[in-house]
Formats: sequence, C-alpha cells, structure tokens
Amino acid sequence: MLNEQHFLLTGGGTLGSVTPLLAIAADLRKRNPGVSLSFIGTPHGPERLLVESQRIPFWQLAAPKLDRHRWWLWPLIPIRFFVSWVNAIRILYVTKPSFVFVAGGYVAVPVAWAAFVLRIPVWVHQLDVLPGLANKLMTLVARKISVSFEETAKYFPARKTLLVGSMVRQAIRHGEREVALQRYGFNAALPTLLVVGGGTGAASINETMAAIWQDLVPYMNVLHLVGRGKMLTVLEEAKPSYVALEFLNEGMADAYAVADLVVSRAGLGTISELAALGKPSIIIPIHEPFQEANARVLEERKAAQVIWHMTPQILEQTIRRLLDNHELSAEFGKNIRGLFALNADERIVHEALTLLL
Repeated sequence: MLNEQHFLLTGGGTLGSVTPLLAIAADLRKRNPGVSLSFIGTPHGPERLLVESQRIPFWQLAAPKLDRHRWWLWPLIPIRFFVSWVNAIRILYVTKPSFVFVAGGYVAVPVAWAAFVLRIPVWVHQLDVLPGLANKLMTLVARKISVSFEETAKYFPARKTLLVGSMVRQAIRHGEREVALQRYGFNAALPTLLVVGGGTGAASINETMAAIWQDLVPYMNVLHLVGRGKMLTVLEEAKPSYVALEFLNEGMADAYAVADLVVSRAGLGTISELAALGKPSIIIPIHEPFQEANARVLEERKAAQVIWHMTPQILEQTIRRLLDNHELSAEFGKNIRGLFALNADERIVHEALTLLL
C-alpha cells in the first residue's frame, strides 16, 4: 500500500516542528524503504539542510506569520495568506500526496487548508503543552489530532484527539561518545557540557556563556551550538576545551552521547530528545507562554533543573552544581526519561494508514 502513496510533511521556521516529522518519515521508511515523501518548509529557516540530508525532496513556501511586535503589518496577512494558500495548492497538485502530516509552524497553515480543499486528510501533532495559533487554525481542517501531554487534550475536540506522547528520530539514539571526543579533541577525563539554543540558536544563552566560559573550561569540556549567524568571536576562539559551532546535522547523536549535562531551551523537539536519552538538563525557557508551560511541567515532575531568570552567575553555579551532584543529575535523567511515551511516530503512522484503508 505504501508503494502506491505519497506522504507530505510540512513545518519549519525552527527545527522544533521538523525533527518530529522526520521521525514520522523514518517510520514510514522502516515500513517500506521505497515510500514516496516530500516536505514543505520555509524559504529561509534552518530546516531545509536537515530535510535534504534525509533524502526528502524539499519545497519552499513563503507564508505569513502573526508578528505581535509589528502590528501594522496585520492588515496584509489575509492577502499574504491567500497567496500562500494558492501556492500550496499548486505544490499539492504537483506532488499529489495521499496524506499530510503537520507538527506546527506557520508555514503549515496554508498547506493544511489547501489539503482540506483538495480533500487530502491532514494529521496535526501538537508538541507543546499549550497549542499555538497555527495548530488552532489547522484543528478546523484536521482529520486527526495527536498530543504529547495529557494536559493538552482539553484544547481539542475529543472525538478526533489522541494522546500519543512524543517522538524522536531513531538515529539520535545511536551516537558514539568516543567519536565525539576524538572529533572535538576533548579530554576524556573531564565531563562534557552540551549547550543548545534550539534550531535557530539563542543569543542570550550565547552571551551568557561568553561571560563564563573561562571559569568552566578548567573543569569540563564544552560543546556549544550557537545557531546560524549567531557566532561570537570570543566563543569561536575559546578552544581547545570549548568548541563552538553554528549548527550540527549528522553529528548531533554523537554530541548527545558525549554530553554529561545539557543546557537547552524548552522546545518540545529538544525535550523529546533529552527524554529519549535520559539526559540531565538545565532548561532555560524563552519568556513566552509555550516554552514556559513546557518548562513548568518539567519542573513539577522533577525532570530537569529550570532557570527562570538567567544571569551568568546563576547559570555557572547551576552547571557546576549538577556536574558535581551525580545523585541529583541521575534523578533528573531518570525522571525525564519517563516524561511521556516516545513511540508517537509509530502510533501516528499506524493510525494514519488505517484511515487510508
């Protein structure tokens, strides 16, 4: 059956909505290596490189985003949306998908509505605890909706909502610590800190690390992913114990494998990967409702150390405390591993194929 069908994935702008879709793609390929796939993403987001590295054809689509800080552009949104919707119809007409999978992102909204008009079923997966505007708009046309957290189900129609947990690409589980130690020239006798700011990086985390890196490197290796275009000269020159890179693709599994502690934002894509690997982590949410809600669940379940108001001193003290306190780190690792089920990709694909019968 998979040989006869084409599955389209859509999302982007950040990698948070992309990595779950790639997990779905991997499960589809596991069922049939020759399955036909394609991806619609943003023109300038970080997702294209990652998607194409998985040998999935990429289509770009410009779509409007509600920018709360540039309210004077709001009157143009209906016009821009209509143009995006027409372009999405054109792409769907060419690719002829049997099913569309969405995991958030404003670029997916015109695609979902185009699929609805063309009578193509849409599956929306809600990653975060709180649903964003994009997923709320797509709920109206979704055939099925799945959620990561039990707390989220109340926001969607019960008749078409499933609690499935989250998902990660299987490849992320197969990193090699020794490979990373050799690649980055790290001292194997020291613990390793991995710092990530999400798919687009985090300027405030980068600046804070720039202020404390000299105090850290005598006691640990640091691998810091700063985000595209966000490199700071002081971090780039902080080698050898401190390695700063803009982006990692295939090497991410090894980066996780070498990490004894992870500093991260509170995006669900990264949290899912931390949960799959049982990594002790320090979570620094962006001050917006979605990440704060995710972080609050982690804090309530003692699944990570959350920093609500970051300063260089607080971040340094927290890093040093967790690397020194092995019992607390182990507790965080154990609790985050039990945060939710991590086979959502298998459940979503199974249910979607059932709908196509």
